[in-house]
Amino acid sequence: MSRSRRLFFALWPEETWAVRLIEAAALPLQMAGGRTLSAADLHVTLCFLGAVDQGQIGALRASAATIRARPFDLQFERLEFWPKARIIAATAAQVPRAGSALAQDLGEMARAAGLPPDAKIWRPHVTLVRGTGKPRWPDATEGAWPMLSLRLPVRQFYLAQSQGLGAHTEDPSQGERYDKLAHWPLGG
Repeated sequence: MSRSRRLFFALWPEETWAVRLIEAAALPLQMAGGRTLSAADLHVTLCFLGAVDQGQIGALRASAATIRARPFDLQFERLEFWPKARIIAATAAQVPRAGSALAQDLGEMARAAGLPPDAKIWRPHVTLVRGTGKPRWPDATEGAWPMLSLRLPVRQFYLAQSQGLGAHTEDPSQGERYDKLAHWPLGG
């Protein structure tokens, strides 16, 4: 019997960018409660694949290598509380066409490989806090907190594996929750 792994395609910022994001959001994150993710775990999901059989991973990697997409930038401008997911996420002000096209191409590639990717429209965000209730942010609009503007240059995308959300400790310094399995450049 073949083992399956929880996989997804994502954008992974450099750790210095992730640390800058956490520092820019420090006050509202302190007020939010919940479990703050470590800088090494911050990413932007492009296409969630779910459980993928170990035997399908090689073909998935080969197909991903054929994707041709242009580089783009994401501009993160505020924090949002998403009550259903109980998360706080940094959200991008606009969705670049090149980013939407990449997410869509990855979803189509996954369907062609017989996988059922998440069908939601791509909304670029970085989850910063999990397991939080509604934060009490002063001077915030409903469910959102303005933050410093941070531009994320996107020049490659990754195939990653979730290590299992339930097994992770409450201390974000206790290791990464994700493994990056492969990456591909944009524009080449």
